[in-house]
Amino acid sequence: MRRASWAALALAALIAPTGALADNTATTQPGAAQVPKSIAKILAKGDGATPETAYKVRSVKQEYQVLAAFGMQRRRQALVMQDKPYDRIEATHPETGETRTFWFDISAFFAAGF
Repeated sequence: MRRASWAALALAALIAPTGALADNTATTQPGAAQVPKSIAKILAKGDGATPETAYKVRSVKQEYQVLAAFGMQRRRQALVMQDKPYDRIEATHPETGETRTFWFDISAFFAAGF
């Protein structure tokens, strides 16, 4: 699947909510998974395919919420130090077997408190 397709899927399936719920989540269609609005905003600002377009997250929890929004499960994870710290996560969709590498900009929290 092309990189643009991932972003388009995320935006189409998760960003355009039909209703907001009291617990700060958005739902796209009846029966669709609920995605926190904070995650929808993260997905709207990148495609996570490269360090340059990495999802900018504020916690490890947000990394896993992004993976869940795509229905993906983590297989491997690595810390990559370039101009800033990144988490590179290789994930697989459990039903289709499709794999994808996600890049996360973790500079907002990496080494905090060290």
